[in-house]
Amino acid sequence: MNRPDADFIIIGSGPAGVSAAFPLVAAGRRVLMLDAGNDAGSQEESRSARVLGADLEALQVDDGSSPKLQTPVSRGILERFRGNSGITGSGFTPIGSLARGGLSNIWGAQISFLDAEDIADWPIDIASLQRSYQRISERIGISRNSNSTRSAHGEPVLPLGATAAHVLHRNTVTKPANGSFRLFPAINAILSEARPGRAACDLSGDCLYGCPTGAIYNSRQDVLQLRKSPHFRLLDNMRAVSLRRDAAWTVGTADGSSFSAPRIILAAGVLGTAALLANHLPIEEQGLRLLNSPTLAIPLLSPARLLRSSTPTHSLAQLGLSLRYGDRPSDYVTGAIYEVGSLPAQSFINRMPLGRRAGRAAFETIGGSLLVATIYYPGDQSRSYIHRDATTGKSLTIRGGFAEGFDIRVDALKKALRREWKRLGLIQLPGASLAEPGIDAHFAGTLPMGAPGPFGTSADGELNLHSGLHIVDGSIIPDLSSKYITMTIMANADRIAHRLAETEAKPAS
Repeated sequence: MNRPDADFIIIGSGPAGVSAAFPLVAAGRRVLMLDAGNDAGSQEESRSARVLGADLEALQVDDGSSPKLQTPVSRGILERFRGNSGITGSGFTPIGSLARGGLSNIWGAQISFLDAEDIADWPIDIASLQRSYQRISERIGISRNSNSTRSAHGEPVLPLGATAAHVLHRNTVTKPANGSFRLFPAINAILSEARPGRAACDLSGDCLYGCPTGAIYNSRQDVLQLRKSPHFRLLDNMRAVSLRRDAAWTVGTADGSSFSAPRIILAAGVLGTAALLANHLPIEEQGLRLLNSPTLAIPLLSPARLLRSSTPTHSLAQLGLSLRYGDRPSDYVTGAIYEVGSLPAQSFINRMPLGRRAGRAAFETIGGSLLVATIYYPGDQSRSYIHRDATTGKSLTIRGGFAEGFDIRVDALKKALRREWKRLGLIQLPGASLAEPGIDAHFAGTLPMGAPGPFGTSADGELNLHSGLHIVDGSIIPDLSSKYITMTIMANADRIAHRLAETEAKPAS
């Protein structure tokens, strides 16, 4: 028998993949990571190329998606997935990446932590998850937005934009209309002070176009660190397309290569992992359940900040919010508030009931006083399923939709939020939009931890009925709260890898 290529093969170099790799490499396990992309980054591109695109594609008419998904860097990341994944959507926007770093290339970088109540139905304890949260936080670096001078951990904080600071102050001096409403400075995976190989945020506001200083976390940075270990090997341009189990697991790639290991760790993202496992799962007519968080965007105007210029800051979330607006457990939303002055202007101008020239003039006048709140619902408010293509039996289609009665809940939430906007001195502008399911890539729950049967996984992410095949991305998150999920996916991958390194995995001889 030939010697396996590694003790573990990790498929995917995104946040989940690198978070699983670090504990295994530290334990001396031989790790082979297969990366569908390569290291051809955009770090040396000029600012105009980053903002406008090499062919000025950013000046083309927008397609109605989130501004975050319309920047040149986002289009470059997403279009390769659209062209090569074999996954399409019907009433659903499939978001994925085949680039080095995965979706961390376009991650909004906002940080949330789940608590014991959030994971009450998970087959793990909160203490183990919290230990992993701590390890991930120390590795990637996080900072807080605040108008104070230092964070609770002694690190410098990043300044809030003036309009966000004004709204936060109003929140402290007026009583919420709903006692559950919370407004607070956002926490982001962005450096407020430099680390080796990464500079501190320069407050230029170019965040959505690819951070040239490395201040915003991207798992590409972790790949560079992993490559310094003799136990870690990375192969570029190796898009995994098949899995086969004989004496060990064998991964087949698009170029015809194959690699074997006793254990495979899937970190390809929820959609990528589903595509790889499609031949191993009994996906019948109903399809494979997919959780995703419906997203509502609400434009707001702060009259007190009219005719005032934007202040230097990053263009990630300035404030976070949460609100319980009903009696059902899922009548709970979280969200973020962005200053529009640091977001791509064209997307907003295109939506104004004015001509392009008049719209630009209006935007320049009021841009510093505009905010956008993005609201996330829990995943049980979506109703999406992954289906096989009936003709070929190979490609996948995701049919998306909202839960029954969701429109009524949207109206109830908007009514509750209007009271809070009024208290905060904000005017809700026309143009609130509910995004098509999938548009913001909060995916989870296709192969949940603790579930029985062929679609479930163990607490260690091992797929039922498939020994040695582990999953560490959002596929195994059993339920999807309205809180941002990336940090939890990373922490869960770290937790599983520590378990594998300590208890089950043995180095290949």
